[in-house]
Amino acid sequence: MIKKLAIWILAGLLFLVSCDKTPVDPPDPTDNNKPKISGTLEIEFRVPGSFLPANRVLRADLSIAKDAESLYKGRFLQMANVYNSKLMYQFDLAPGVYYYQAGIICVAEGDSCSAASFPGGKFGMKWAIGTAEVKQDKTTHVVPQFTR
Repeated sequence: MIKKLAIWILAGLLFLVSCDKTPVDPPDPTDNNKPKISGTLEIEFRVPGSFLPANRVLRADLSIAKDAESLYKGRFLQMANVYNSKLMYQFDLAPGVYYYQAGIICVAEGDSCSAASFPGGKFGMKWAIGTAEVKQDKTTHVVPQFTR
């Protein structure tokens, strides 16, 4: 009799434990296992040649925005840490049209920056602004063109 009672109690406990409805956590939005819908914007950031030494014209800025107003107001989706030794920059973005800006700065002494058409002379900047269409699973390649 005690064995039967113990079996019924054990069976009841197993039934109660198996019916426990523990809430399931919602999916993690940072889960990297789900496929991404994106493309790549690849920017070849060339510093235009001039009579100035290469180390006197430096990369200063590379930013991506969703529209022209956001670009103008500085509300960027992504910004790159630019280096003078790096030529190619890649951004993973959802498909769509994006605006980019690239900036270079002149740090040469004397009137060299003015002679090289940098507005304001030393520490003057030139900007290249353009658009690029990113397509799903494709790489869009652009080369910013600076004015002379």
